[in-house]
Amino acid sequence: MKTFVFFVIALLAVSCLKTGKDTYYIRTTGRVEISQVDIPKTSTVNQNVNLKARAEESSSCWSNLNFVLTKKKDFEYTMEAFGIFESTGSCQDIKVYGDTTIVFKPTVTGQYVFKVTMSETETESDTLNVVNEI
Repeated sequence: MKTFVFFVIALLAVSCLKTGKDTYYIRTTGRVEISQVDIPKTSTVNQNVNLKARAEESSSCWSNLNFVLTKKKDFEYTMEAFGIFESTGSCQDIKVYGDTTIVFKPTVTGQYVFKVTMSETETESDTLNVVNEI
């Protein structure tokens, strides 16, 4: 019985090896820097507002840059950008960009705060004042 268990473990270990190749591969999702954001200063209640942003990374291994707008409280939102990093060991120094326009429709008058994660260490706050009529 011991020999059989040892044989199965050895077989599993050998099946995971790739003979003749020394390969490196990584694929992960991570936060990327937002380089530019454009949030209007004022708007009218129940009117669409375009929130524009641009994210960028300086490596060709990044792709699929996308944005997430999350409601934290009634008048507080966060905006973050994410992307997929995929590498087999080398990446070119090429800028990768992602642009977005998020349509936001405020339903209540007040001051909306958008906290934008620009980088790991920097968060920028921007406000949108929503009134009944402009």
